[in-house]
Order: sequence, then structure tokens, then C-alpha cells
Amino acid sequence: MIEKSHTVNNNDVTLIESADSNRESALNPESPAISSPIRPINEDAMSIMHSKQDTGSLGDFQLDIGSVIKFTFELVAVLGEGGMGTVYKALNKVWAEVEARDPYVAIKVLKPELSANKQLVRSLYSDFDRTKMLANCPNIIKVHGFDRDGPHVYMTMEYLNGKTLGDYLNHTAMNLAQAWFIIEGVGNALAFAHKNNIVHRDIKPGNIIITDDGIVKVLDFGIASKINENEGDETKFGGHILGALTMAYASPEMQKNYPPDARDDIYAFACVIYEILTGKQFYKQKTQKAAPIRDLNNRQMEILNKSLAFERDHRTASINELLDKLRPAKIPWVKYLSIAGGMLMIIGLVLWSVRQPVTPPEIERAAITQAVQIPIASPPPSEASMSAPVSEPVPLVTPAVAVQESTPINSEPAFSPISNDGIVHIQTSKPKYKIGESLKLSFTLTQPMYVRVINRDPKGEIMTLRPNLVQSDKLLAAKKEHSFPPIRFKFPVKSPSGKSTITIVASAQPFSKDVKLLNADGSVSEQVRSGLYSWTQIRYTHLGK
Repeated sequence: MIEKSHTVNNNDVTLIESADSNRESALNPESPAISSPIRPINEDAMSIMHSKQDTGSLGDFQLDIGSVIKFTFELVAVLGEGGMGTVYKALNKVWAEVEARDPYVAIKVLKPELSANKQLVRSLYSDFDRTKMLANCPNIIKVHGFDRDGPHVYMTMEYLNGKTLGDYLNHTAMNLAQAWFIIEGVGNALAFAHKNNIVHRDIKPGNIIITDDGIVKVLDFGIASKINENEGDETKFGGHILGALTMAYASPEMQKNYPPDARDDIYAFACVIYEILTGKQFYKQKTQKAAPIRDLNNRQMEILNKSLAFERDHRTASINELLDKLRPAKIPWVKYLSIAGGMLMIIGLVLWSVRQPVTPPEIERAAITQAVQIPIASPPPSEASMSAPVSEPVPLVTPAVAVQESTPINSEPAFSPISNDGIVHIQTSKPKYKIGESLKLSFTLTQPMYVRVINRDPKGEIMTLRPNLVQSDKLLAAKKEHSFPPIRFKFPVKSPSGKSTITIVASAQPFSKDVKLLNADGSVSEQVRSGLYSWTQIRYTHLGK
């Protein structure tokens, strides 16, 4: 039942707004996994709920800030409002009772006057059902439950502190390197959905959230559909009828109400990429081909325009192809230094050779002969030496100079606190630790990354420091200090005196289970060296007792 509460804290309101009409945002990605009283329902249960709903005046059931749904969700603030309903920030009172770290959720409530429409309820349930299917993707919003309280049909989701992509950009262009974490995050979400045979059909800046931790989240699968409509799960209520079709990002086929296809998302995604890189909507350019964009080379412009093609058959076939060909080239600053150093060395050798006087061959030979015949002071000869045969003169031999091989341009500087591309910076709290003292280290990232931190002690024993039981494997925020061990925990140094090596490897994508990070000797594996990883190694000393 709906009840009123008067314990609202209006100081704890986080509004997420967008320039789009559909401004539905939601919750913290670290909501605790505590059992919720929400009872998920299936499609058969919907018709039963419709027959049992309260037939009283809808005016008696209008929701306000302070209303409590199903004795559990206390409405705190309005996050967004659309044609179908309203999205609220709500306090989960059950979570608050157990002092959960983040007791807030986002709750999407269908308008009471629309709750009798089975197709609209089905559409909201489809949003819940399809998003739940994609729960394993870190770039897709998590949903908690779907239920009804009187005339109010609602869905609960994680609450996200952040901004929509539209607000994040604010009509300002970003270069490809700066924007890549956004492009890749959205691309990963769409690729995961397509792999599960689901097409989103409403990709636009208002449905993309950049959290305060720098995590990209795609939301609102309200008009999503199975890619193959023969499976019997096609959207029965299209974007035209729901008023959810955004013309600026809808593919020509969607505007003509063609069957769903993954290339609809590719077109919308390309429109979003264009807007990120130019600050302008592609739709308003009144053209079928994007003009050259600063910082994009010919290959990157070609794949972007292919993804913007007005005909499906001419469009990029997959999200992965778009990401692979658009991906910015990873050229670390070490490569520039190596190239510059090599050029300076060559120039120096050329100038040195030009400045040396040319010696005629005859003079050079005479000088050598004369040098060989110069008498060298020696002690008086002994009888044994006088009787020994006289050896032939020893010819002069130019001493061989040992030439060190140059370090490969993609190798990491040995034991450096900063990775070769400048993305990772790691350090220990001090260089030396006594046995029993707690190791403490911290690191920062210049862009959101997944991270592995590995310790190799003087005995050669290896331990993964992060992720661990307390610090889970997730996309870590940029420009924020991350530490090990977690607060209130200790990691005492136990092994005998010697040196330990700490290796940190960062990746823009989740780590594969079969990736090998270290060789047996503690060096970084070739798989990491040749892959798209940022990494470095540092050392600290064990002093013993």
C-alpha cells in the first residue's frame, strides 16, 4: 500500500538531468546484495494484477515526495519524467534498517492512468526482464525488481551518482583519446546486448550515464527487442507509439518501422560518437557523410562514416568492428623519445665524421709502422730471455667495442613508478619495511581502468594484492588515489630479507581469465607487453627483524 512519510532528508538529493525528454537515471553500482521484499513477477501474473487493482479514484493515489511504496521505498526526489512515468530516487527502508552502505535505489513508476494498459505494463516489464538478462555487463545498469502496489506498477534499479552524457558534454567536443573510455564503455554494453540477441533501439546521450567514478552505464531498455523477431519476443509496442523514438538518433529503418536489427544500434551509436567528437548532432548537419574530424585519421573516418550509412546493408556489421577500427593508436611517449634519441645519435655521428681530417693511406700506414717500432722501456734481459727465440712483431688490433642492444620501444622502464604510457602511477609508502610492518601502497590512473596488483617476495612466491576479498574487480575511477590494503586491514611483511617486486597491470577492458601476467622469473609476460595494457613494476626491500 502507499503511505506517507515525513522523514525525508531533502539535503541528500542527487538529481540527474538531461536535455532529452526521457531523463531516467539510476543508482549506485555498489548497492549491497541484500534480499529485497520485491516479488518479481512473470507475464502471466500481470493479467492477474490488472484484474485485482484498486478501482478507486486515481487522484487518491498520486505519488509525492515522502510517499512510501509497498512499505519499503520512500520517495526522496524526482530524477526524471517521461511520457510513460516518473523516475524517483528512493530510500530502501529495509536496507537502511540493516545500515547498508548505500540504501538508495531508483524506482521507475508507470503513471497510474496507464497501468491498466497491458501493452504499457508489458513494455515496462520487458525493460526489466531484458536488463536483468544483461546484468553481467559492468556498463549496463543493474535492475533489482518489478512489482505493483495498488495502481502503481514499478521497477527498481541501482542508483547512479553522475551525469547523463548530454550534460557531461554540454555541447563541447572531446578529442578521441579523452573520449575513448566513454565510447568503449557504450560499445561494450551494446556488444554484450547484441551477443545476447538484444538490440537496444534507443541509444542517445540521455540514456548514457557517466558516474562520478568515471564508469559508463547504458540504461533504458524500454523499447529494446530481440534481434530475430521470429523468436516470438519482438517488441509489440514500438517507439512510435510510446513516444520514445528520438529522431536525431533513430536509424532510417527504425523511422520506417522495419524489424529490429543490431545495425540500428550501430547507427545511433555512430551518431553519439559524432556528437562526442564534434559537439554537434549529426542529424542537424543535413548530410549523409560526416566531414573530416580533427584527430581522426582516414581509417577512423572511414569506419565512422560506414557506421553512419543510411542503408543497413552498407553499414558496419558489428560493434566490435567499429571499436577496433576507431580505437586510438597506442603510441607511448617512450617511443617518441627512442625515435628522437636515435635521430640525434645519427645526426651527431654524421657531424663528427664530417669534422674529422682525412688522412692519406700512405701516411696512415707509416704512422702505424712507426708506432709499432717505438722502443718500450723494460728491465734488463735475463739469460733465459736472451736464449729464447725472438717473436714476430704483434700487429695492432683495434679493440672491439661492446655495443648494447637498444631497448624495444614497447618495453617498460625498469622498476619505474610510472607506466611507459603515463596512465599508471604506483608507489609504496616507504622503500624499506621490517618484518611484521604492514606494506602500504597507492596508485592513481589517468583514465578508468581494471587493475591487477601482484606481489613477488624474495622467495619468488606470488600473491595477488588486488582484487581481493574486500576490494572487488571493477572499473576503477580515474584521478583518484586507490590504496592497498583497504582501510582497517594490514598486510604484514613476512618473508626474509631481500627485495620484493610489485607489478601493476591496467586494462581498459575486463581481464580475460586465461591472460598470463607474469613469467616464472617475475618479469612481465609477452602477452602483457604486446597487448593493450598499461603496466609497470616497482621494488621494496625487506630488512629482516
